[in-house]
Amino acid sequence: KKLNKFGFNEKQLAEYSNELFEGVNRQVFNAPIDLFIEYNLYQKYPELRAYQFLSLYQMVNEGLQAVTNPQIVEFSPKNILSKSKIYNIVGAIQFKELFGVDLLSEYNANKLEMDQAIKFYQEYKEYELDKEAGEEYELVENWADDLKLHDYFEMLSESQYRKRTNIDELLTSIEKDPFGQEEKDPYRERQTKKFQEAHSGDNVNMAVVMFMVDAIQYFKDLPKEQIKKIAYEIAILGDQGFFPENEGYQVASMPDKTFSGYHILAYFYVSWAIAMPEVLHELQLPFDKEYEMAKMMK
Repeated sequence: KKLNKFGFNEKQLAEYSNELFEGVNRQVFNAPIDLFIEYNLYQKYPELRAYQFLSLYQMVNEGLQAVTNPQIVEFSPKNILSKSKIYNIVGAIQFKELFGVDLLSEYNANKLEMDQAIKFYQEYKEYELDKEAGEEYELVENWADDLKLHDYFEMLSESQYRKRTNIDELLTSIEKDPFGQEEKDPYRERQTKKFQEAHSGDNVNMAVVMFMVDAIQYFKDLPKEQIKKIAYEIAILGDQGFFPENEGYQVASMPDKTFSGYHILAYFYVSWAIAMPEVLHELQLPFDKEYEMAKMMK
């Protein structure tokens, strides 16, 4: 709305939004990874340090301009600008450590921003000397979580990406291993753990209970084989997890229904509970109490 008042048309606004989204995601993925790259270059190739200095100096200054230029500051969302500044400061901290050039005061960062950047850099330092292969991606996710940016991207393993782009391979893998036990998927494991932690405890989610009552009623007259088919379809749909806050989930075998996040999770649980109860626990859905209550209310 603010940009529109200054005369930006719809096309320009769309381009700006896309550039902002892509720019933030570049920082999310590159900022932690670049720290390891620059450190390794500095340690292993001392003859390149003059070139590395010039390269980093330019990059740090470009990042500095991106979050302090008055015009950019005027037109950028304050929340996004602050998060971008934190990522840029992390790089500037490393530049200071490697080459002794301190540009931190020029960012005009508030205490919260500076403290967060220092915290991120300290976390990176814990990985710096003894990082296992791929552990740098933990920082990508950790920092995005801390900055509330995790909803703007999704991290997939290469095999998971290939499955997503090949429906035949996806169907085969779901039928062979519906719970993904044979394949380690850090993203899915992370999401599952977060979901379980958020729904642990003694409280009963009444929304899930009511959705389960709906599911029990829906499935009560269907043959078990058809319920099993639906269960597999939902498993395929949720290959990378369902999100409670999302809307618009649809299952091919139930064209008359559109599901919210908790609604589809309830159907997911109930379909497996009815069709394949012997493996229900492998869903890792923390809704046992809700299901017992729903069966009494059906």
